[in-house]
Amino acid sequence: MELWRLASIMGVLSVFSFGGANAILPQMHADVVEHQHWLTSEQFARFWALGGLVPGPTLTVGSLIGFAVAGIAGAAVATVALFVPAGLIVYALASGWDRLRDNPWRNRIAAAIAPVVLGLVWAGCVPLARGAIDGLPTVLIAVVVGVLLLVTRINRAAIVLAAGVVGYVWLR
Repeated sequence: MELWRLASIMGVLSVFSFGGANAILPQMHADVVEHQHWLTSEQFARFWALGGLVPGPTLTVGSLIGFAVAGIAGAAVATVALFVPAGLIVYALASGWDRLRDNPWRNRIAAAIAPVVLGLVWAGCVPLARGAIDGLPTVLIAVVVGVLLLVTRINRAAIVLAAGVVGYVWLR
């Protein structure tokens, strides 16, 4: 039963992952933490950070969630459910998008979608903050990391790793 629930939740998230993993972060947090109670907010934030550190897409967080829910089978189900539906949709839409190459609506559609994706990405910060920020030191670390991410070209994985080390040393 858990595998079916995991597959259905991750499958729906996959379909709505337009804009990448950050676009579905708030809904993923709501489903996994608030509705199913599979993880705490702190665990979710840790899994998200790990998903961002490993090579490949951030959606590997789904594999970690699946593993926490149902072991290896859960990891496999969550991974397939998160990647296959979106992959099939993108594959189907890509040929149509190429055919619109000279159509003036193509640029208008792309321009209209950009602010929506940006809003979804920023909305994803709230559930992560709930699980990661629990006092003044973590607020300061989050602010410094946010500024570094916005104004520098330093690799984001390096910034997250450095923040983790600083947090570990400071909060020990």
